[in-house]
Amino acid sequence: MNTGGKFRSDGIKDNSDGTITGFRIRQAHFVFGCLFLFFLGLLIRYQIIDSVAGTKYIRPAFLQRRESVPVSLARGRILDRNGIPLHCPCWHPALAVFPSKIDDKGRFAEEVAALVGMDETKFREILDSHTGPFKILREVPAHQMEKVMSHPIPGLAVIPEEIRYGPESLARHVVGHIRPNAYLNPKDNAGESGLESWYQSGLAGGTPAWAGTLVTGEGSEIPGTGIRIGSSGDYPKDLLTTIDVTIQYSVERILDEEAIQRGSVVVLDVKSGEILAMASRPQYDQNHPGECFQLPDAPFVNRGISDFTPGSIWKVVVLALALEKGYVAPDEVFECQGRIAVGSTVVNCGSSREGHGTVTLKQAVAQSCNCTLIEVGLRIPPQELVNWALECGFGKRLRIPLPQESTGVLPDPHSMMAGDVANYSIGQGYLTATPVQAACFYRSVVCGGKWASPVLIADSSVNERIIFSESVSRFLQEALLLSAQEGTGEAAWVHGFGSAGKTGTAEMNGGLSPNHAWFVGWTPVLAPKYVICVFCERAGDGPTLAAPLFKKIAQQLLQSR
Repeated sequence: MNTGGKFRSDGIKDNSDGTITGFRIRQAHFVFGCLFLFFLGLLIRYQIIDSVAGTKYIRPAFLQRRESVPVSLARGRILDRNGIPLHCPCWHPALAVFPSKIDDKGRFAEEVAALVGMDETKFREILDSHTGPFKILREVPAHQMEKVMSHPIPGLAVIPEEIRYGPESLARHVVGHIRPNAYLNPKDNAGESGLESWYQSGLAGGTPAWAGTLVTGEGSEIPGTGIRIGSSGDYPKDLLTTIDVTIQYSVERILDEEAIQRGSVVVLDVKSGEILAMASRPQYDQNHPGECFQLPDAPFVNRGISDFTPGSIWKVVVLALALEKGYVAPDEVFECQGRIAVGSTVVNCGSSREGHGTVTLKQAVAQSCNCTLIEVGLRIPPQELVNWALECGFGKRLRIPLPQESTGVLPDPHSMMAGDVANYSIGQGYLTATPVQAACFYRSVVCGGKWASPVLIADSSVNERIIFSESVSRFLQEALLLSAQEGTGEAAWVHGFGSAGKTGTAEMNGGLSPNHAWFVGWTPVLAPKYVICVFCERAGDGPTLAAPLFKKIAQQLLQSR
C-alpha cells in the first residue's frame, strides 16, 4: 500500500514533502563533528607549539636572520639584600666589524688599522679569519670613539657594551670575577673566583643581548634596519646575598680613607648572623685580573676568610671555657707582677711592664693581662682547650660559599707543653683564625652563648648551637664593656651608643712590621645591632690602629641607619 512516500534510486525514502529522513540528518551531523574536531585539534597543536616549543623553534629561526655580536654577558647578577648589583655594571663603547658591509677588504683594513692604531698586517689576518661580525676593540676611550664616529667607514660600527664590573664595584673579593675573554667568546662565560665561581652553574646561561643587523634568507641586509640592539629575553637567575650595599660602601670607604693596605673588616647582623659587609684590602681590578697577578701584597686574597694569628682577642675564647667548666670562679682575683714564669721561660704581661697588681678577671680582660690569662689557661688540659676551640667554630670551615675559605690552624694537643699552652692562652704560637670566625664567636657572646654559622646567601639554612651559658655570656659582656670604657679598647668607645669588644696585637716574626692589629666587638651596648671585626695585617697594634678604625666604622653605620 502506498503510504505517501517514495524510494529514490539510492534506497533512501523521501517523505511526501521532500525532506531527508532522520538517518540522513544524523549522518551529516557526524561528518560535520569529525571535521570540527580535526580542525580543533590542529588549532590546539599549533597553540602548544607556539607557547611551549617557541623557544626551541621560533627563537633559533629568528637568530638565524641576524648578524650580530654580543653586547652583554648571559649571566645573572649578584645582588645585595635589597636587589642592588654589587658589581655595579656600566656601559662602555666598543668597536665591531661587520664583514658583510665591506666592499674592499684591503682598503678597509688599511683605514681601520690607521684609525684605531693597530698593525695593518695583524688586523688583516684577524679580518680574514672571520666570516661573521666580531669585536676588535673594547672599552674605547672617548677621544678615540669621537675619532671613529667623525670618520665613518662602512663595516665598522661603534656599539655599546655592558661591562659587568663598574668602577664602583663593591665586595670584589666576595663577588669574584669571570674570565675577561667572556666578552668576546660566550663559551668563556665562567667564574674564576668568589661567588662567580661557586655559583657558576646557576649564574651562567641563556642568550646575551646583541648588536647587529637583520638579514634576508640570502644573507643580505634588510634595507632600512641598520645597526640595532636586541635582547633574547632569556635571562638567567640573579643571586641574592645578605650584603647591605650601604654598609659595604661605608666600610670600604673608611678602609681607603685610613689607607689600610692589607686587612679586612667583617660586619655581622647580631640577630640573624647574616654577613652585612666583608671588605678586603688590597683591591684588584675584576675586569683585568691578569694585570694584578704580579702585584705585591696578594690582592686576590680575601683576608676576611683567610687565617692569621689572633693575639689577645683569643683570650675571651679561653676564658669562656674556664668559666663554663669551672676552672676559674667569676669573682676570683689574680696578682700581676708584669711577668709570669712558665717553666724556664718568663712571659711579660704585655700591656703593663710594672704589672697590674691585684686584678679581677674582668679587669684582666679589660687590661689584656697576659699573666692572668696564662695562669687560667694552664689549669685546663690541652685536649680540652683544642676541643673547645672546635666547638666555637675555629679550626674548620664555616661553609661560606667562597672557594678561598681557610680552616684556621689549631695545635696538636698531644704535643703541647706548658709553654705552648701559655702561648695558646694569649693567642700566640701555632694558632690561627679568620676574621669571620672571630666575628661569629663574639656574636655568641652577645647572644647569650648561642653560636650560629654565618650567612652570606639569602634564605640559607643556619647551624645553631649553645656553646656556653647565659651567665658566662653576661660576665664576658661586662668584661668587654669595661675594655671599651677604660681598658685597651678605649679608642673603640662609640659616644652616644656605647660599644664593647677586645683588642688584639699578634706579634709576628719578620716582615716590615711585626704585628697584626685586631679589634672585635659590637655596638650599640643596649640592643646590639652590629658585630664588627677589624683586622690589619702587619700594620701596628690593636689599641692604636684597629680600635679607632672600629669606632669610625661603628659611628658611620649607626648614624646612617
